[in-house]
Amino acid sequence: MIAYTSIIYTIAYHVWEINFYIFLFVLISMPIIIEIFSFKNKYNHQFWNKLELNFFNFNKIKQLIAPAVFIAIEIILFIALFKKASMGVLRSPWEVLNYKFWIIFTLSNIALVFNLINKKSIRNVFLLCLHFFLIASIGIIIYPLGFGYDSFIHQATLNNIQNTGTIEPRLFMYIGQYGITFFAHHLSQIPLDISNKLLLPILFSLLWPSGLYYGLKYGLNWSYKTSYIAVLWSIFVGINFAVMTTPQSLAFLFLAFIIFILPEINKKEISSKFVLLVAVMTLTIHPMAGLHLLILAGIFFSVRIETKSILKEILKYSTLLLSTIVLPSFLALYQRLNGFAWSEIFSVKLWPIIDLPGLSWQQNYNFPLDLVHNIGSNYIWIYLLITLIGAYMIVKENKFIFFKRLLTFVFILIINYLIAKIFINFNLQISYQKTDYLNRIIYMIALSFLPVFLTSIYFWIKDIPKNKSIGQRTWLIIITSMFVGISTYFSYPVYDKYQNSKSFNVTKTDIKTVQTIEQDANGEDYIVLANQMVGAASIDQYGFAHYYNNNFYYSMPLGVDNIYQNYLNMIEINASREEAILAMDKAGVDNLYLVINNYWHSAKSAIQQAEQTADEKILVDDGVNTVFVYKR
Repeated sequence: MIAYTSIIYTIAYHVWEINFYIFLFVLISMPIIIEIFSFKNKYNHQFWNKLELNFFNFNKIKQLIAPAVFIAIEIILFIALFKKASMGVLRSPWEVLNYKFWIIFTLSNIALVFNLINKKSIRNVFLLCLHFFLIASIGIIIYPLGFGYDSFIHQATLNNIQNTGTIEPRLFMYIGQYGITFFAHHLSQIPLDISNKLLLPILFSLLWPSGLYYGLKYGLNWSYKTSYIAVLWSIFVGINFAVMTTPQSLAFLFLAFIIFILPEINKKEISSKFVLLVAVMTLTIHPMAGLHLLILAGIFFSVRIETKSILKEILKYSTLLLSTIVLPSFLALYQRLNGFAWSEIFSVKLWPIIDLPGLSWQQNYNFPLDLVHNIGSNYIWIYLLITLIGAYMIVKENKFIFFKRLLTFVFILIINYLIAKIFINFNLQISYQKTDYLNRIIYMIALSFLPVFLTSIYFWIKDIPKNKSIGQRTWLIIITSMFVGISTYFSYPVYDKYQNSKSFNVTKTDIKTVQTIEQDANGEDYIVLANQMVGAASIDQYGFAHYYNNNFYYSMPLGVDNIYQNYLNMIEINASREEAILAMDKAGVDNLYLVINNYWHSAKSAIQQAEQTADEKILVDDGVNTVFVYKR
């Protein structure tokens, strides 16, 4: 009923507002709709006689030892995470989670795999869900003030809707996710920000492992144990989207869920109407993944028309043709609605078609870390190679019939990517973000290829859980535990001697900085040139307080020719008074604050320059952040 909640809240937003009455309507109407559909489809909901209540049967106490050991290790890991939570500057969560955490985490992986290959109980799915929740919640626990940048934007929007019932200007996407968050908030009575942070990790830990297991076990008829192991290997595709609640990430999850259960949809065990319902829901959350699911729903409806007429063929091929241009058309129209001329949107760029990283080899004479980074830095190539092996095995073993529609869907996504890459300019983003939309399409293609990737793993491991070879089972436990650990490591920002993700978080000092600036301004109009984490802190404290000439009053890397360009010039090139005045002219204000974080790579030179050109200098937390004041 997640789809129902999302759609009802979206309709309410557009025709009225979001408030507690909408929650009550959804809460009351949801069970009524469930009952209507249950009776219509003759579903049995007298399930108590089938419910197993003997999980803790003392006659099976020996069977509970291994799961109990795994759960105990998970609890220890959660306690360790909460103890390491930080409000200071963190380039990576692994800065505070040292080798002791990784030893315990590895033991947890080993305990989980041991459970999966030694018992085929359906309860293993719950163990998988718990482990996936642990992995996905590392960020929200370690960063209690907030993880990432986009989450602050969406949280501020949620706060505004909570206070006013709406947000202006009107949004035509994201509302579906906001509706689910508001429903969870009112139902659980936990704070709105906590509901928002937990939404995606919880849904991910429930839908990803259970949906994938269901598709593999019942759709492709894999064994219990092989399906369990394959679910663990699935995080090799990269699950960094699942660690922070945003509409795009939630939409990725629903796309993945449909891909996972696609074999059952192909067998008509699940109606194509369900695909359409999830597609509509996802459209209310984020159109990129929503349009892809709409493509898939269109494919199913066009091929399942019962009449064998020329009209069916026309409809089928028209659907396929339109599907190849739907996403580039959306991206072009979105930019046109934001004021860009068609001539600025379209151009021809034949090369490069795709920006693949080169093969990398690390050798710092530290075998464990060399191995981790050699796998991590060649992630894409390893995933591509294993996927190609899977495709070969599908053809060799005559399994193509199970993957026909999936591969058709992937082919359509590739055509969408190529058209967007060759013909569309991305003008709404600054230079280093212009490939963001294309990268999202590539990731959706990778997600869609996941069943093919896992097919390669299937043919490798399918006989190991069946035999009694201790050596083979031990090898499977070790290799699976290692790849789960490596995948987890690279799902978060990395900062070590091999790699620097250049990722920072909102700190207590950032919050104190925006409060200091607000007090110093004393009600006068002003703008702030600062990195986006300081901007996120301002949004957290004051929401979307001020806009000047279409510029948010804190510099943000959105759009073109905005005050963020002036920030980059001052922090990277020269913190001159002339550049400060240019920024003030853009915004039409007479006061400017330049914030320099001491962790910025050019902080020392920028501070020296600003000391010569600014009117005033303010130190926050003894210089952790330095604020320079410019007045016209």
